[in-house]
Amino acid sequence: MQRWIGKQWLLRTVLTVLLLALGSAACTDQTIYIGPRPPQAPPTPKFRTHGDYFEIDRQQGRGWETFIVKGVDLAVATPGRYPGELAATRADYDRWLAGIAEVGANVIRVYTLHYPVFYQAFRDWNLNHPTKPLYLMHGVWLDEREEGDFMTDSTEAFEKEIRLDIDALHGNVVIGERFGKASGHYAADASPWLMCWLPGDEMDGHIVANSNQDWAGYNVYNGRFLHMPKGGSPMEGWIAHEMDTVLAYEYDRYGVLRPIGWSSWPALDPIHHPTEAPNFGQDVVDCNFANFELVPPFDHGLFASYHIYPFNPEFIIYDPGYQSVIDSFGQVNSYLGYMKDLKAHHPGVPVLVAEYGIPSSQGNAHKNPYAYNHGGYNEAEQADIVYDLYHNCREAGMAGTVVFEWIDEWFKRTWVTTPTMLPGDRGALWLDVMSPEENFGVLSYYPLPGWSKIIDGQVADWNDKDFWLAKPQSPTPLAALGDGKDAARTLQSVQVAYDPAYLYLRVQFADNAVPNLDKLTILIGLSTVEGPMGNHRLGALHTPGDTTLTTSQDLGFESMVLLDGATRELRVDATYDPMPKVNGASKNGGVPAATSDGQFVLENQLVNNNAQYESLGIMIGGEPWPIPPKQFHAWGTLRTGDWSQDSLTHMQVGQGGQLEIRLPWHALWFTDPSSRSILWDDPATPAWDIKTTEGMRIFVATAETSPTGYRLIDAAPRAAVSGAIIDGSKLPLFTWPMWNSVDHWAERKKLLFYALKTAFAEDP
Repeated sequence: MQRWIGKQWLLRTVLTVLLLALGSAACTDQTIYIGPRPPQAPPTPKFRTHGDYFEIDRQQGRGWETFIVKGVDLAVATPGRYPGELAATRADYDRWLAGIAEVGANVIRVYTLHYPVFYQAFRDWNLNHPTKPLYLMHGVWLDEREEGDFMTDSTEAFEKEIRLDIDALHGNVVIGERFGKASGHYAADASPWLMCWLPGDEMDGHIVANSNQDWAGYNVYNGRFLHMPKGGSPMEGWIAHEMDTVLAYEYDRYGVLRPIGWSSWPALDPIHHPTEAPNFGQDVVDCNFANFELVPPFDHGLFASYHIYPFNPEFIIYDPGYQSVIDSFGQVNSYLGYMKDLKAHHPGVPVLVAEYGIPSSQGNAHKNPYAYNHGGYNEAEQADIVYDLYHNCREAGMAGTVVFEWIDEWFKRTWVTTPTMLPGDRGALWLDVMSPEENFGVLSYYPLPGWSKIIDGQVADWNDKDFWLAKPQSPTPLAALGDGKDAARTLQSVQVAYDPAYLYLRVQFADNAVPNLDKLTILIGLSTVEGPMGNHRLGALHTPGDTTLTTSQDLGFESMVLLDGATRELRVDATYDPMPKVNGASKNGGVPAATSDGQFVLENQLVNNNAQYESLGIMIGGEPWPIPPKQFHAWGTLRTGDWSQDSLTHMQVGQGGQLEIRLPWHALWFTDPSSRSILWDDPATPAWDIKTTEGMRIFVATAETSPTGYRLIDAAPRAAVSGAIIDGSKLPLFTWPMWNSVDHWAERKKLLFYALKTAFAEDP
């Protein structure tokens, strides 16, 4: 059989062997290989795959036992940090390991090499808890590519990382400092608790197709521990070669073999999906790991690994066969349908769900009408859904699951928010609740102690240091109705505050009277950029004499809160509305203009762009497939409640006559509150544009319904209303200091922690 290896790889292999033969060697990055150590002696546990599951021999005389993976993905980007900084401390790791053990997980998955402190903490934890150790599923990071092919452009760097990671896991290397990657003296041998290797990452289908095309002749791999008989693809052959490299390097240096898989995702699965669209690289090419064969003495086994979510790729949502599947909870569940299909394509091979989860975010990036969405859930809903997903995975016969992820990571990006998160290098400094990817964690870093306000109708966390938009005013409104309920319509004072996630308002009503939001109309205008741009009418608000109320020429509102009975919304000036450009319906969006039409709209973001299917002519069962309608998500829908019951609540009325409101920064079109950057697009440029604002001016009004719209009852500050004009110069400027770090945070267990604890305890 043909040896699947090019001349460059052959030369590199020879050079590697020569270097290893020389013993300790210093590389260009000052990496020092300390030298081989003897293999671990019993009672080091052993792992293998057997049929559809993993097995463990704990070396305690019980022999091989089925091992169900109950794992957690562990990342390290705490608030204000990026993953490349790998800034987690020993105290962080000790706390995380204790929490992961408490939740009942038995496996930790890491994607890439951490700093030495992790392996020392991990080893110490297991030595101190010998009867219930945590096992490690370790990745080797494959850098993402936007062009080229993996064989030509990734092999050398990836294989170097393989060697470093293996030596580091064995506590056997000193790695010189390198940009964006871990380094240091790795002296703690964590290998006794290393369950398996899981190199790779979610590969882009177009780059995989490039790889197959560029190396079309290499469709066979005859390796030392793995074979790929003729008939596989070049990409599959390269993956087999890289997995073989992992196995051979660890075996030659440490005498150890263990199970291995390749990190992948449904876009590259070996199944034809009739509703899969190639537009985003999701039906370009398949990778079939069943093409690999084991070569003795490697009998520890291969497993298939996929990151599987119920909302993306969209074929999981729309495949008619998946839509017909009913889960054990009696619900239509296309997610379960897909997993059953995937498992059927891997008979006798463990299939690991190495990522699954649901975010607790206000924003939503995909809608699945048959199962679960990509966001839009509070923490209680997140916990319930992930509990269900865990049981879906087990019902489908999966070998185990690894929940994504242990901590919320503020740096993360979601396609629905990324274009308007600018500057892009400051995203880790603030929490975007509109971005689902930032809110998958079991642990949250929000609210920030001593900074955030808790929406619960209480005022203990407000103080005189918070900004006064309107200091205590007289108990007489601009237009009393004289029905004995004027106090509950009279604005006594308004305070404003902020944190890295929200803008806060505390509206106090006169005489501690409790307002009835079902019957009282409240309008709040927010001018986010100084100057005349924005709308000069606050909706259909009129003076008590029913004259149109407008602003002075130096003030316009970009956003408006409307609380009117069942309508509770954050709206944007229709002219400024960025959604037409965000949704791809127009080249314009977020463009400043001075208007006076009073038109503010509830923004609807396109989350399922099913127009991608229109040109494909999909036929199922000989009939044209009816393309589902586009799906949208409303950004500005506001929720009333108590934060302790609903983590996504926006407002609550207290018994002391106070109304607390919080508004997400991104929904106000702040692209980065830490630098006071606001969306301010220039239609002449293709990219999004931003502007630094000095702050914002805010106007609060209570009103009653009138034939022409809303008639003003009271205002804060009252002094800003002069006749039929809202005087912008009388609205104080609310500003806040920019920040470049987030240092004052504390972790908080979400309800998901306890849901996982229950789910994991239900499995042996």
